[in-house]
Amino acid sequence: MCPIPSSWSASANIATFASLVLLGASACQSPKSETKPGAVAANERRFTLGDDSSSAILLRQNSPSEVRVGQEYDGSIDVVNLTDVDLQGVTVTLENISNVHLVGANPEWSRRSNGDVMWTLSELPASSTKTITFRAKAATAGVASNCLSVSYANVLCATTNVVEPMLALVKTAHPEICGTCSDITLTYAVRNSGTGVAENVLIRDTLPDGLVTRDGKSVVELKAGSLQAGMERIYNINANATRRGTFASAAYASADGGLTARSTEPSTIVRQPALVFSCDANNRVFLGRDLDYRITVRNIGDCAATEVLLKAPVPQGSTYLSADMTGRFENGEVAWKLDSLPPGRATTVTMKIHPSAVGLARTVATASAKCVAPTGTECSTDVVGVPAILLEVVDTVDPVEVGGETTFVITATNQGSSNDTNVKVVATLPPAMQFVSGSGATAVTTSGQFVTMSPVAVLAPGAKAEWRIIIKAKLAQDARSRWEMTSDQFKVPIIETESSNFYGDH
Repeated sequence: MCPIPSSWSASANIATFASLVLLGASACQSPKSETKPGAVAANERRFTLGDDSSSAILLRQNSPSEVRVGQEYDGSIDVVNLTDVDLQGVTVTLENISNVHLVGANPEWSRRSNGDVMWTLSELPASSTKTITFRAKAATAGVASNCLSVSYANVLCATTNVVEPMLALVKTAHPEICGTCSDITLTYAVRNSGTGVAENVLIRDTLPDGLVTRDGKSVVELKAGSLQAGMERIYNINANATRRGTFASAAYASADGGLTARSTEPSTIVRQPALVFSCDANNRVFLGRDLDYRITVRNIGDCAATEVLLKAPVPQGSTYLSADMTGRFENGEVAWKLDSLPPGRATTVTMKIHPSAVGLARTVATASAKCVAPTGTECSTDVVGVPAILLEVVDTVDPVEVGGETTFVITATNQGSSNDTNVKVVATLPPAMQFVSGSGATAVTTSGQFVTMSPVAVLAPGAKAEWRIIIKAKLAQDARSRWEMTSDQFKVPIIETESSNFYGDH
């Protein structure tokens, strides 16, 4: 009969409101004397209740049925997991040992204080088998016996992950830009540098005075949501300065649980180009001569002006001739494009025209650049004509018999390029001539031998004024009449003498 184990082992694992309890159980084996030498006896048992449906572990011990005194023999113990789950803390104990001396085993064994031999297998995977092999011998004739017990201790362990999320915030910005219309890119990089999740992360930056976002806001707010450990989100915001200067601010990040972070204060220096503009031309030029306009633009700002554009319309009544540098004539105006104008530098361009009429030749030039409002300047020149006038006097009948008449045709022609004003003709008739009548461009009056044609207010270039004066021959002689013309432009009289041959009885 199998000896009853001296002790039972037990372990408990509580999970999901269920408990598994395995109480140690034992199986005993004794070689029988009547067994044929060399035969192998195998004992097995299912633990804990002894059948397949309710047991967790099967132990099977294989050893010879009969051995000689002092002869070493081999044996084995199969440990079988009858379940579909892993069993933990599996321990097999060889107890109640009688007349059995272990020589060696694989794996190695350990002994309890009471002399029992114990193998600790730790974990036995589901539906698997582990085998313990051993070598033993019997010291005396008779019966050698032992009992086996097995136990396992599945445990339910609970852990709580203790985390500490942490925020880190980095803000960067352009260190320097040129032009208030240029974008300043503000970059915000928020990172969870701790463990666990940082929830409801918010970035906020109150921008300094003079700096606004592209949509006109002075406060940047960015919702970063939740950040897992090690996660980083990066945001780019474009802002513009309303003036030149230095702009700096720190950004702040916050999250649930009182998490906060502060960035450094990166600064941006905003510089601005500024243009002054002038135009120079001759104050006065004679009609028929070419005219140069010299246009100068200077950058008095503190950074380079780019995309500089100069424009100058050709004055009305003038003809475009040429332009220097990159000037192009199109749609009645000349345009110059400059890639860049450094601070403190100036450039001058020239446009050549040909005035075709007297008067004021006027152009209004403009200059513009990127981030710079257009500026204008006026340039004008007084185009004057060259005065020139011709006086012609012709008698229609010559010679004239005494008592007969002839007609003088007087013509004043403006051969110059400007108006002649207050054109006046006065004739002095010799005694041999007698004034009869006069008509023409203006009224004709007489006083003795003086015939006066009233002044012509304006005689335009190429225009003519004509008068007809009828006289009567009084005396036979070579009579000479004197004709004088003056104007505002010709104070010294232009004199014409006409000879008329009168014949007949005195």
